[in-house]
Amino acid sequence: MVPVMLLALPHWRVEEVRVDDSPRLPAAAVHSLSELVGQSAFGLDLEAVRDRVDVWPGVGEVQVELELPATIVVRVGAVQPRGCVRIGRNWHALDADGRFAGVVEAAVPPLLEGFVGEGDRSRGLAAADRIEKAAGGQVTGIRRITPADYRVVLVPAGGYEDIVIHVRPQGTASETAWCAALSAGSVSQTWADLRRPDRMVLARISLRPQQEPSEIRGPGGGP
Repeated sequence: MVPVMLLALPHWRVEEVRVDDSPRLPAAAVHSLSELVGQSAFGLDLEAVRDRVDVWPGVGEVQVELELPATIVVRVGAVQPRGCVRIGRNWHALDADGRFAGVVEAAVPPLLEGFVGEGDRSRGLAAADRIEKAAGGQVTGIRRITPADYRVVLVPAGGYEDIVIHVRPQGTASETAWCAALSAGSVSQTWADLRRPDRMVLARISLRPQQEPSEIRGPGGGP
């Protein structure tokens, strides 16, 4: 039996590719998978097949299996949007890596502005994740003012008033301290600049004339 099976392996070909997709894949993606029909099933690189699908916008988890006798089954799940950007009149969802994940009817926070390219958007989303985990609440918007200045709009947990903070992409010690204070419920200001490692500038912004920002210095902070 073994010699017979070995002789038959070169003639074992893919007969069908079945795609279970949500969201629906573009026609070009389906066509690229249909090209697998007729190829040798023995030694077929299923990971390479998965990579063919994973690159398309809106694609989340991808599973590829060889179903005997000769059917490739591709199961595609929709990506979970992590944020979005507005292009023209449409909201475009983003995955956690900053890649476009399709058009959505309603905006998915956080809303990114001023970020260019997947890497840039990924850094913005990472900053939003970091702040949400440390401070609680939800980041509803983040704008890239400069490469070293992100303007973040945060709705604190249980709060009704937005807080605006300025942070660096990689975070600072002052940001860590401020987030801990907000999480503990000891922050009353609605604006903060947390980009310096040794100090923070706080203010309360309201419809009344803005009070002068007060500077708080960390340990060892100079004038």
